[in-house]
Amino acid sequence: MTPAAAYCFAADLGGTKLAAAIADARGSIVAELTEATDRRGAAQVAEQIAGCADKLAKTVGIEVTQARQVMVGIPGAVNPGTGRVSLTPNIAGLEDFDILGYLRGRFAAHVTIENDVNLAMLGEYALGCASGCRNAAFLSLGTGTGLGLLIDGRLFRGARGLAGEIADLPIGRDPASNSPSASGTFEHEVSSLAIVDRYRLQGGTAATTVRNIFRLLEQGDDVAASVLDTTARWVALALVTLQSLLDLDLVVLGGSIGVRPELYERVRLALPALFSRPIAIAPSALGDRAGLIGAVWAATQALSRRPEAA
Repeated sequence: MTPAAAYCFAADLGGTKLAAAIADARGSIVAELTEATDRRGAAQVAEQIAGCADKLAKTVGIEVTQARQVMVGIPGAVNPGTGRVSLTPNIAGLEDFDILGYLRGRFAAHVTIENDVNLAMLGEYALGCASGCRNAAFLSLGTGTGLGLLIDGRLFRGARGLAGEIADLPIGRDPASNSPSASGTFEHEVSSLAIVDRYRLQGGTAATTVRNIFRLLEQGDDVAASVLDTTARWVALALVTLQSLLDLDLVVLGGSIGVRPELYERVRLALPALFSRPIAIAPSALGDRAGLIGAVWAATQALSRRPEAA
């Protein structure tokens, strides 16, 4: 199958932006674009994804039907049996909308949807810092938290696609409490909102965003330093939990917060005090393109396995 004969369309859907690309059959991206995510809801977002494919096909000078394989990253858990999605707080109505069915109806192609952090893991495995690793994880830290797991060279999704949904890990909760509330969960301790709240609770008054806190850290703000020290300890504790269970080659830190060197270095320094064995960690090499690169790679791999590609 030559590059002229078939293409792949890939998209990485986020709560604030949608990145999309068309690649040839060898995986080389020939056109890509980024748009603000349509805030009206699931149906409009699905139409936006299809519209991006039309725009990119026109840019390349091909028919959209030449996109023979489609891979779309979704910010939520994807049930591998049904294709339905859950845990999608940033896209209104997505849990009740059959986005896979819609996309299959719009494309004359094989269509797959996948968790966005899983695709970021594949991106780092294919072209990033996890190249050559058979067992690895991608821990995304930002507005929310997510985890992509690569076990024995394959994505591990779990029975219902919920493997890696680390947000609810009760890492800071009183073990004697019978309450299933979100208080004390991993996301409650390390998300962007949690970091800003911690800054305020410790007496900080000059920051309303995590970006502000990182800027204040550069200026020598002691509260900002203390807040990031605490956040790093929670992240390090989660990494120790992962390593104890899975014995990973590498954990990649990604997302808008996870890639920051100020946090990464604090996590790295916190680990030896919590765990007797070394834990290999690295910041994402692909940054905010990890999910899109992973989607392209997954699409081209799927295309290469189809009978007509033989």
